[in-house]
Amino acid sequence: MNNKAMQVKRSKPTSPLFYWTMDGWDAELLYQKFENGVTTYHNRLTVVVVLDPCVGYPIGYAIGTHETPELIKAALRNAVDHTAELFGQRYRAHQLQSDHYAIKALTPLYEGMAEKVTPARVKNAKTKVIEPYFHRINKKYCQLMPNWSGVGITSRKESQPNVDFLNKNRKNFPDAEACTYQIARIIQLERYEKINRYMELWGKTADEHKLPLSWANYLYYFGAETGFRNMLQGNGLLMTIDGIKHDYDCYDLSFRDHASTRWAVKYDPTDTTKVLAINEDGTLRFELEEKYIQPMALKDRKPGDYKQLERVKEFNNVLIETISEKRKATATAIGEMFESNPKLNDTLTKLILVDSKGQHKNERNANRLGEATATKRSKLPTPIFEDFEDEDDDIFKMI
Repeated sequence: MNNKAMQVKRSKPTSPLFYWTMDGWDAELLYQKFENGVTTYHNRLTVVVVLDPCVGYPIGYAIGTHETPELIKAALRNAVDHTAELFGQRYRAHQLQSDHYAIKALTPLYEGMAEKVTPARVKNAKTKVIEPYFHRINKKYCQLMPNWSGVGITSRKESQPNVDFLNKNRKNFPDAEACTYQIARIIQLERYEKINRYMELWGKTADEHKLPLSWANYLYYFGAETGFRNMLQGNGLLMTIDGIKHDYDCYDLSFRDHASTRWAVKYDPTDTTKVLAINEDGTLRFELEEKYIQPMALKDRKPGDYKQLERVKEFNNVLIETISEKRKATATAIGEMFESNPKLNDTLTKLILVDSKGQHKNERNANRLGEATATKRSKLPTPIFEDFEDEDDDIFKMI
């Protein structure tokens, strides 16, 4: 496929966020690790990078000991958070390319981050332009560092680091934390070098080609959870985050139609003013706001307090009106049902009033039995005596 088959030549995306590609990279930087009484020096960290090939801009990244679904999720979160840093709000991409690692588990996340998801073809590395990007990063930055591990094992000897030098200086290798800083610094240098061109192209992108990522979807895919489920109470949805109690409520009237639902709450640890409540099967989602605290004393009021109070009053007025309309509709429906079924209006049917012996069923059943007997008698044939002459009276007396 790489050498004999006909290959397609492609052009770069013309605007930011038109196309993202992502992959994991075992950074060619060694670090030392002490474990089980032994210090090793051959260790390497893994970086998941989300690359925008528009200008080769690393829009997102995450660093860990090895590639995991959680590390991929962290890289995508860094990507959408970085769009907010650059453009003032979070955006998602039009197209996302990934490999097939944990594809079934990660597909819902990928679909949330892009309008279209196009996994790279298996065993066709040339479809992923991020692979040559990693090679350039290795040569441009990592090769200059004393803990560089070299390039692929099949490369020429002249392209590899001096093993004697590495052995002599291995005790000066950074630990995992310092090596993480090295890699993060490389990403920052890459961003700094390309950000002006990237922002210039974004400024030329039409608004209809921009795909904002809503706060609710951001929390749905990346929000942390408390591990508990909460029910709506009179004073809102009460929960504890990192040992701090919070009260949340929702200005969507339909939220109160699910008072018996137990909600899982997703939140952003850096901003707990808004959370997302999700029911057990994920079919219901509501954005909740942290309750505004009003001062008891009018003297303590500050700008904005009155506006928030009026907001609550307006919500309650609409809520009361809505409930009143529902009750009217219910009363009408019940009234029609009682009119069309007179038996439902019987006192013994409506009220469980016992007699002097403490019985209710006996009176109710006796009433029903009386109705049934009367109905049975009404169905018996009635003799028509007026059709016979007087001389036939004796016959009827005999009968």
